[in-house]
Amino acid sequence: MNLTRREKILAAATWLFGYYGFEKTTVDDIAERASISKGSVYLEFQNKEAILVAVVQQFTSQELERINKLVKEAKPPYLNVLRELLHGHVMSYWSIANGQLHSPEVIASANPAIMAEIINFQGAIFLQIAHLLEKAAAEKEIPPAQGSKNYFFQAELVCYLLAALFPPYDRLKARDPLSFNEATLRKYAESMIDMTLAGVRAGLG
Repeated sequence: MNLTRREKILAAATWLFGYYGFEKTTVDDIAERASISKGSVYLEFQNKEAILVAVVQQFTSQELERINKLVKEAKPPYLNVLRELLHGHVMSYWSIANGQLHSPEVIASANPAIMAEIINFQGAIFLQIAHLLEKAAAEKEIPPAQGSKNYFFQAELVCYLLAALFPPYDRLKARDPLSFNEATLRKYAESMIDMTLAGVRAGLG
């Protein structure tokens, strides 16, 4: 596949930011990994921060496209669709970060543009989860909420309960730092998502 110069830069930056972190990555590193000159990087982006904003925007756009498609095509049982959505969301962060990416909130705190992107991204995900919860309630898979807004609050609670499954994975790494890897994350994700959805079935929130 022939990538444009911008696509090469974003692919290189995504890997480097994920593996080494934003602070340790330089524009020279990005240029080298993208196999282009440093000057070519600056023809596309003003600075490293602008590259980070573009990386985050690309990730959120692609992930929302995946989630929106999943929800649009959803059929009962809707909790199974929600399980797929949540598991895919957890692993999407790992796929771009290789387990080393700082949490979105930490990155966002240093850049208003990223903060706005993350807030909009999270809000859109909450809405889609709430949509699935409302459909699940209509199918009597879960107890009905008292009003449509409560499905949104339930969606927020579901994501809050699963926060440990997202970068920087401090709580999970603390259990066994040397053995934490993709397989470990998948195992924790399956268990924690199943427990969370069991709570939803029981009327959590």
